[in-house]
Amino acid sequence: MIRRVVGIHFSPIGGTAGMTARLTHQLAVILKDCSPDPVTMETYELLRLGDEEIVLDDETVAVIGMPVYVGKVPLPALKALNRIKVKGALAVAAVSYGARSYGNALYELQHYAEEQGFKVVGAGAFSVKYKTRGLRSVPGEYIGDEDAVDRFGAAAANKIKRLAGCEIEGLRIKPAPLEVDGRLPIHRISRISPRAAAAAQNLLERVALRRRESEWFL
Repeated sequence: MIRRVVGIHFSPIGGTAGMTARLTHQLAVILKDCSPDPVTMETYELLRLGDEEIVLDDETVAVIGMPVYVGKVPLPALKALNRIKVKGALAVAAVSYGARSYGNALYELQHYAEEQGFKVVGAGAFSVKYKTRGLRSVPGEYIGDEDAVDRFGAAAANKIKRLAGCEIEGLRIKPAPLEVDGRLPIHRISRISPRAAAAAQNLLERVALRRRESEWFL
């Protein structure tokens, strides 16, 4: 039974927050059949967590959204994620990148989420576009691959319904291990300065020759 969908994100510019909110809302709408009561929605900004203890149980689905910095997820956000107590919660991992390369970020996010105790049932990388000023992105100017986000959200929600036994047959299924391409990266720039890592990602997006479309794993 799913009673709660929680969006968890790190989003200095706003694009990752928009992606996470869209996925969170879509999952809550589709999963409403999994509970006799309305499925609730909550949102947490990772670097603005207060002193409140956040516990995610097995009736919760978390949408974890991160931006990509030089092919990696931000170290401060990963450390903040460790403050959340996980007790059987399912999770959907998602990263946002500038349409050229997301490197090993999605693999890294899946790995650390599972290491913390989340049962990651889906993972996706979605391209975004920002207006820039020099090497800096302009906050609030965000255009995302909404079609890809919506298709991934619907597919992930339907998988979760089967996992939770919410379909008409009422049968739970055991998920196969999620296989995301990549390896654990070594952090260098982001250890020094998240801003420097974000600027390096912007530069990488500009010089990359090959465009990489949004993709996901279920």
